[in-house]
Amino acid sequence: MNNSKSRGRLTLLTIALIFALPIAVSMYFYFSDGGWRPGDNTQKGDLVMPPRRFAATPLTQEESPAVFRKVWTLLVPAGENCDAACQDALAKTRQLRLWLGPKIGRVQLVLLAETADVLSEQSLAEHPKLVIADPELSKDFRRAVGDYNNGQIFLVDPLGNLMMSYKSGVDMGDIRKDLGHLLRISNIG
Repeated sequence: MNNSKSRGRLTLLTIALIFALPIAVSMYFYFSDGGWRPGDNTQKGDLVMPPRRFAATPLTQEESPAVFRKVWTLLVPAGENCDAACQDALAKTRQLRLWLGPKIGRVQLVLLAETADVLSEQSLAEHPKLVIADPELSKDFRRAVGDYNNGQIFLVDPLGNLMMSYKSGVDMGDIRKDLGHLLRISNIG
């Protein structure tokens, strides 16, 4: 009888260890400083903290002008000329928008330049859906963007918040992952 009691206790202890040991090991790795903790964030771009809100003013003087509302915006700021880094950023954003397939209408491309004739005719032909913001109407937008590097790409949400930036020369896959995730979970834009 004593032998069956000890065998029963040993079985109970073994079952308890089978369930408790993985929990204890995972807690050890999570709370230790050994580098096993998951990352704090998953985005590839740099969050703009706090997000800067853009006014709902028009970007162009057309009949139905584009605004920073209702769609996600990939924004490329440029100075008085669009150099090689700026051209590279425009090409990446165009390819990214084409990658979206049926979701292409949820994203617009905007060039925020100091002068209206910043792109050559050839560059304009390469980017048919690019919105070039009117320099007079976009002064506040350029001021809100602040300091930037040529070729830097910004992401504006459908509510008009400048929320994320990507450094010049960023891998297009990084932007694609972030934008794909945002479009998948977002009910706006």
